[in-house]
Amino acid sequence: MKFTQEEMIAAMQNDDASYDGKFFVCVKTTKIYCLPSCKAKLPMMKNVVFVETREEAIAAGFRGCKRCRSEFYPNTQPPWLDSVLATIKQNTTRKLDEQLLATTGGVDISTIRRYFKSYMNTTPMAMHRRVRLEYAHSLMRNGSDYLTAAYETGFESSSGFRDAFIKQYGHPPGRINGR
Repeated sequence: MKFTQEEMIAAMQNDDASYDGKFFVCVKTTKIYCLPSCKAKLPMMKNVVFVETREEAIAAGFRGCKRCRSEFYPNTQPPWLDSVLATIKQNTTRKLDEQLLATTGGVDISTIRRYFKSYMNTTPMAMHRRVRLEYAHSLMRNGSDYLTAAYETGFESSSGFRDAFIKQYGHPPGRINGR
């Protein structure tokens, strides 16, 4: 093993993703192996065994964690994520509702929210607002006035657009191109 016991424990306790794939954390009581960055509750240290490879964990009778998807490492994204992200990025001209994202992904919206919060440090709706604001910003750089850009990107009020724009870019939309 190329890491010390203390180093692996620290990586596991800090959810350090830089160690993912370099070793696996096996929990004897649940018979599950996880990535060091797994967000699941930390096991008691007396129940933990570290192994270098996934195959070693499987050979010892452990199965992959459903939360960190350790059996699919390095492709640990849930299967619904690509379709949800595509829906967010393609809908720049209207406000989405969360139910559409849940339907698109085929999972409950709470699952989507939890994944976004844990792995992207945002919410799906905040990401969608950012995508719409980036599109509005590009419209204004190409000559649109800010009210047109606001309505073209699905904002229902100019004040709501202005507030969101200031929060995203740190200045009001009227300052683009010296306007």
